[in-house]
Amino acid sequence: MMIINTSLLRERFIIKNQKGQKPPLIVRSNRMMLKLVSKNGEIKERFVIRTKSMHSTLRIGAEITRTFYKVGPIINRQKPFNWNEMWEAIFDEFDKLHYPDTWVCVYHLGKPIFQRGDYHPFLDIIEQCDIKNRDEYDRAIPLAIETFKSAGQNVDIDHAVNIASVIGVTQTQTRCGLILRSASSTSTFNFSIRKKIEDGSPSPKYDDGLYIAAIYLEGIELAYNTGIARKKIEENAPEIDTSLNRFERAAYSRIGRLNQRIKQYETIYNISYRPEKPDFIELLNQAEENGAYYG
Repeated sequence: MMIINTSLLRERFIIKNQKGQKPPLIVRSNRMMLKLVSKNGEIKERFVIRTKSMHSTLRIGAEITRTFYKVGPIINRQKPFNWNEMWEAIFDEFDKLHYPDTWVCVYHLGKPIFQRGDYHPFLDIIEQCDIKNRDEYDRAIPLAIETFKSAGQNVDIDHAVNIASVIGVTQTQTRCGLILRSASSTSTFNFSIRKKIEDGSPSPKYDDGLYIAAIYLEGIELAYNTGIARKKIEENAPEIDTSLNRFERAAYSRIGRLNQRIKQYETIYNISYRPEKPDFIELLNQAEENGAYYG
């Protein structure tokens, strides 16, 4: 039986005034819808997670999954779930220093129940429209257009979406597919998590796949950004300042810590890859040799 079946989406909305009186509004977000069902099937909770970064989206999803199956339903607990504590654990010192504009919003029944940072209020409109068409997310866009129209604004909304990760969790294993973007190409890779054959080894927890996927997506992006930073430093690009040097050193150390976390999971579980797993240092070197500067 499938316990969790979800996708991480990378979205871009372009909102255009039909009269062309204003420049188009561009809103970007990462989104994951998470349906959780208790082991006896009696209690269900549905959350939508939106953040600026892919790995933060997955880590919040993992934390929600972990506490749901360990403690029980999150909404209407006698002792409320500590969202702030969760966010502080996820958004650590590295993120605070190098990505201070990160934001997050978690929705339940179409309404924000936790938020940090500045995100565009248009996303609230989309989630309010989505909850009226549950499980038919595409229909939220035309409904949002009607919402604008009822407020006296005639707009067109272009919605571009790419799948960054697909995750399926059963009682015995987790399967995950991820997009791998490097300096030279875009491809995919998959991994599966199972219990090791040896007696006494633990079975994978429902949240493990979300955590591991978050590590890989953060590592892939960080490897690219670190390679680009090194390229700029080496070529003495005019925009270089001391913050870029600090980022390059801190990011390289961060990549090392991410590799260590993966090795820890591989020690506990049987994790298989198809094709081979990404090498963060190799991706960093590719970006340094071949990558173009970000605009």
